Amino acid sequence: MEMHISNPDMEHYLEQLARGASPGDQLPTIRELMRGYGVSQIRVQRAFQSLKARGLIESQVGRGTYFRGAADPAATAPRHTHAPVTGGRAPASAVKSVLLLRRSISIARGRVLLEGLQRRLAAEGHRVLELSYTDPDHALVVLKGLPRFDACVVQSSYKTIPIALLAALKDKSDVVAVDGAVLVGADVESVGTEWGEPLAEAVDVLQRQGHRRIGFAVTSLPFLATQLARRRFDRFRETLSGVELQELAIPFLPDGDYVSTLVGRLKASLDESGQLPFTGLVVWGVEDGARLLAELSQAGMAVPQALSVVLLGRVDLANEHADFFHTVGCRVSDQIDGLHQAIHARWSDPSAPHGIHLIPVAARTGQSVAPPANG
Repeated sequence: MEMHISNPDMEHYLEQLARGASPGDQLPTIRELMRGYGVSQIRVQRAFQSLKARGLIESQVGRGTYFRGAADPAATAPRHTHAPVTGGRAPASAVKSVLLLRRSISIARGRVLLEGLQRRLAAEGHRVLELSYTDPDHALVVLKGLPRFDACVVQSSYKTIPIALLAALKDKSDVVAVDGAVLVGADVESVGTEWGEPLAEAVDVLQRQGHRRIGFAVTSLPFLATQLARRRFDRFRETLSGVELQELAIPFLPDGDYVSTLVGRLKASLDESGQLPFTGLVVWGVEDGARLLAELSQAGMAVPQALSVVLLGRVDLANEHADFFHTVGCRVSDQIDGLHQAIHARWSDPSAPHGIHLIPVAARTGQSVAPPANG
């Protein structure tokens, strides 16, 4: 298993831990680092020697190896302090420590979101440590060697968050926030989007352009936010008069072979005359809008001449809408605001009820929707 800790380098990871540690905090064990990074015992020992030579760690017989804590106050300052200040810096007595735990997958939204949240917290004077993980087992290894924080934010990026990982996060902080509307009834803050409302608006956009045969492409893998959209779509099948609806279930998530599988399904549904069974299509989960447009064109499905398309996604991410697609969904900036507000609210009132915080629906007009060619 390969580790990715903001930089895929074990020495860099250990130095980050050292800069944010309190005196006496234990290091990850040699065995954990060997397993997590796939490196030899000699390399781990050399890394420890380097930290020891710089006065960042210390070893004592009977006590083991532990962090000395950052001797230089500047060493604990968060990265990305060049961001503009919003709301002013916190007084020294109110400075908090925050851990941002990011899934190391190629989803631009997750990277942009945590970088924005990090800048917001750092501009207020809080100490922020961002780490990334490949899977839950890796995250548990990472967390084991960390001190406690005043807040932890974790990204699941469509993957399961095991109970063991939640327990480890709660052990590190009383304030845990999850990026995404994925948890209900847990003592964490969950901030994200449920896709039923954006789906309803997208279907309405196509109906107003005259489309009466509409498809909906979405992952078949179950998680809360998209399950709510699929339920809404099933309800539309029963209640929308004069409209034919068809679901295309894609057995991948956006970080998998999602777009190519979708286009393949569309090609397979063409009739003998080369016509699709619908004239309008709502698509959830597109990470690369330019790629979708290119693959549709290569398959002979010009947008919007042959097929009108509305994306369910982030209206402020150009990699998704590609400055072309009509997009309904949310803004990453609103999700940053939601997480920021949830953390501060929990700091202000630790006894307040936990729950899901849904961010506002937003829309971006694009060039991907037109009246159906056959009227």
